[in-house]
Amino acid sequence: MLRLITLDATNTILKFKGSVAEQYAAIGKLYGLNPDPQKLTTAFRLSFKKLEQEAPNFGAEGIGCQKWWLSLVSGTFRGATCSADDATLELVGHHLIKHFSSSSAYELHEGSVQLLEKICSQPIKVGIISNSDDRLEGILLQLGIRHYFDFVVTSYNVRSAKPNPVIFQVALDSAGTCVSPATALHIGDDLKRDYLAAKACGWNSILVSSNHQQKCEEACISFDQTSMFSSLKELIPVIESFNFPKPKGSL
Repeated sequence: MLRLITLDATNTILKFKGSVAEQYAAIGKLYGLNPDPQKLTTAFRLSFKKLEQEAPNFGAEGIGCQKWWLSLVSGTFRGATCSADDATLELVGHHLIKHFSSSSAYELHEGSVQLLEKICSQPIKVGIISNSDDRLEGILLQLGIRHYFDFVVTSYNVRSAKPNPVIFQVALDSAGTCVSPATALHIGDDLKRDYLAAKACGWNSILVSSNHQQKCEEACISFDQTSMFSSLKELIPVIESFNFPKPKGSL
């Protein structure tokens, strides 16, 4: 019987409006920069990987997320061979931090609201477990979906990121005393950080990804059609088959 359902945020229930590189390029142009989006994509990935190693989890236990993102923006534009002084790159960085703190940068995945309505019609706890910084709450509010969740657990705030079991335990604790791993389900798009990480903690888990079969092949994992879906819309009718507690007052 399920008593808790958690969902990943980015690339599960919400997605970027266009690519990150396209959004970086558009804002860069406001400051006289004219980067190649393809070069930005490569530079962003390299800069992100470098900072993840030097200051994990958006600098949660060190420089903090604002300096982390400012450093990433600077490294991304310089890596894309943009000639700009430090002052300009700092202005671009602050603009991008503000931009990605709002619904201007995101939109809901198709089927998100329908899925949340279906889940929230059950007498269970509903939460988010996300590897993100402390801007997520505000983004959910602006997108009009924060009210669906009893709690939001971000890696930045709890100083632990998926696939670490600690963040899943924080979610269990947030849900209350009636919830155990066996009665919890996590839904996400990342095979390692969501699907397998939740299973390793004794949770039920569901993978939602348009290329789920490819992810399984690359990881040498068997495809499971009962817990892997290509879209949220595909998952919605399956929710009805889950075993939920009876509403209070029902026979």
